[in-house]
Amino acid sequence: MKFFIAPLVFLMVLICMDIHAQDFCLGARARGLANAGIADSSCWSLFNNPAGISRISSYRLMVSDEYLYGINQIRSLSAGIIIPVKRSFVLGIHVNKQGYQWFNDQQIGIHIAHAIRIYSLSASFILWQRIAGEHFREINPILNIGGTMSVNKSLQLGLHIFNISNTQHTVQNIPLEVKAGILYKLSRQVLFYGDMVKQSIQPVNLRMGLEYHIHTYVYLRSGVMLKPMRLNGGIGFATKKVLIDYSISWQYPLGYRHQLSLLIGINKKK
Repeated sequence: MKFFIAPLVFLMVLICMDIHAQDFCLGARARGLANAGIADSSCWSLFNNPAGISRISSYRLMVSDEYLYGINQIRSLSAGIIIPVKRSFVLGIHVNKQGYQWFNDQQIGIHIAHAIRIYSLSASFILWQRIAGEHFREINPILNIGGTMSVNKSLQLGLHIFNISNTQHTVQNIPLEVKAGILYKLSRQVLFYGDMVKQSIQPVNLRMGLEYHIHTYVYLRSGVMLKPMRLNGGIGFATKKVLIDYSISWQYPLGYRHQLSLLIGINKKK
């Protein structure tokens, strides 16, 4: 019975998302903020806008597992590594698989980020493989660019363009996607994220999230996404070396999705 339920639910997921591309929100921190964070400058920017990793000065390892809508066969697994190469240059690598055995999308990406004064720039190359059934398998190369700008101590802007190479799938078009966002520090403890996302064939999607540093080691997050309407929340626990994040997201009529992420910091050898 599960053999039939899993593909049926996964098809419903794609229809309800009303987009041609998969929902690759990697990292529970970003999911808790409703996928907002184009202007962010954290390790998890590797998956959202790699320009945000340009000022990271030590190695980072990240893994994340998302459990979708109560179906064990449908998961989203991802991992990434951040490697400072030289002064003001940072290399990032990520892998991701989302779906189930007979229908899944897989990605492997290489990202380079560079900091120049108040600006951070990035370029990415992604190989995207789609598997559908026993006989369909297609690999698409995708190029992306992004950047952030620190306006002042409280405001940061971000921009990311996905698929500037205009790569096209033989079955469905892979859209050009432009994301623009802001990060505004309401206080030392509260951050506001706001993103606008425009795909070439879709209306503008708005995403907003709040992060509250409630305790030395504890973060609370909430967010809302429109089109599709999705409510999000999460919690994070952070030490100097280890960060653990959990998020929960609800979307009608699909239900809940849970994501758990782990980040480990490794100091560079001097």
